[in-house]
Amino acid sequence: MPLCCGATFMFAVCKDTRVALLLTGVRNIDILRKANNLTVNSRCRFLFCKDSRRKYIGRVRCATAVPGTRERMEMERKERVRKAEALVEKAMKGNDASHDAVHVWRVRDLALSLASEEGLSSDPHSMEIVELAALLHDIGDYKYLRDPSEEETVENFLKEEGVEENKKSKILEIIKGMGFKEEVTGKGNTEWCPEFGVVQDADRLDAIGAIGIARCFTFGGSKKRALHDPTILPRSDLSKEQYMNKEEQTTINHFHEKLLKLKDMMKTKAGKRRAEIRHKFMEEFVKEFYEEWNGSV
Repeated sequence: MPLCCGATFMFAVCKDTRVALLLTGVRNIDILRKANNLTVNSRCRFLFCKDSRRKYIGRVRCATAVPGTRERMEMERKERVRKAEALVEKAMKGNDASHDAVHVWRVRDLALSLASEEGLSSDPHSMEIVELAALLHDIGDYKYLRDPSEEETVENFLKEEGVEENKKSKILEIIKGMGFKEEVTGKGNTEWCPEFGVVQDADRLDAIGAIGIARCFTFGGSKKRALHDPTILPRSDLSKEQYMNKEEQTTINHFHEKLLKLKDMMKTKAGKRRAEIRHKFMEEFVKEFYEEWNGSV
């Protein structure tokens, strides 16, 4: 891989035998640009190196060059994701299985899949926003808040990781606006970006269908909530405060108050298509539940 012909290079052999190349006098800006992007010429396997005094000092296999801009950015992205995953596991360690780290992994996978279907995969910046927002979306959730300072955990993490300001703002905006309690009262985002749509849809898809049913009863059980009480009817026209008051709910009423509404609240075409399947499964379950409760089947 000749980074450029006639340019001056230095090299140093590392302990792991990889070679680090440093440009030390490139005059042509196009050459520098190509070097940073690691343009490959497959016809040349070796780079002959000279020091600043034009003295020949060795030759290096092409594959040992220092990563260029794109490769470095990808390495940094993977490291941020790894740290975000570690933060999720730490922050959600004490949660019940309805809102644990495994829920977050599912939402992340769903969000990336929806983003690909919605045409976002060609933009690495959009995909990083989607992945980080999906990973961090439940940290500081009011249902599990132990300390008010936990609400700042995500913002502090993004600052510490040096995430660009516009990207950081977008991630925080997505997380802040994706809750059902905001939208059910008409205070949700009326204008939303594609990244917001796929992350919110992914979280809502995990709240419906077979997984959603399992999560609903897991959460209800953790709060010692009644499965069903025929004398307690589902509430309508809920305020934000009423919705947040979980003590007034039975588990089956949560289907009527939230879960069965989510299909029509999906933002993306891909999310709507998947929600149809999960919604039908959930409707069948609720119908069967009432029939078994009443002893009619």
